[in-house]
Amino acid sequence: GLEFAGLHDHMPTPEEEEVAASYALELAELTFNSKPIINSLTMIADEERAFSHAIAGVVLRKIGSALADKKLPIIYLLDSICKNVGAAYKNHFAPALPQTIGDAFDANGPKVRTSLQKLVDTWTGVFEPAVVAATRARIGASAAPAATAAPAPPGAA
Repeated sequence: GLEFAGLHDHMPTPEEEEVAASYALELAELTFNSKPIINSLTMIADEERAFSHAIAGVVLRKIGSALADKKLPIIYLLDSICKNVGAAYKNHFAPALPQTIGDAFDANGPKVRTSLQKLVDTWTGVFEPAVVAATRARIGASAAPAATAAPAPPGAA
């Protein structure tokens, strides 16, 4: 069905574009780890669940374009939406998580890396085991390039 479509193979309707633009404007406020702003953005995502495709796209693009030190609060928002709103969003975010979290991990220093690792540890039971494993492998591998035993790639026996 459409709800599992990738973020790029779908032409947005004018209404979706409007919701996305409005959400992007609100999201611009999230430049630091602010629980009230994250809660407010999570509530809007809940109210606009019918547009989860558009909103997930806005959040992922913002994580991608944000400066290194501004990525973590938006990742915390992604986490909050998935844990509090649920399935409508998880399906859109899950395929992008290994790369999204991996890129944020690579762009940051030890403090943010530790925060990201702790966050991913809370995703067991939230996302499919394969998604959590792939994300863990992506940030575990980057953290310890000198490790002798590399984690098995997702899907390996």
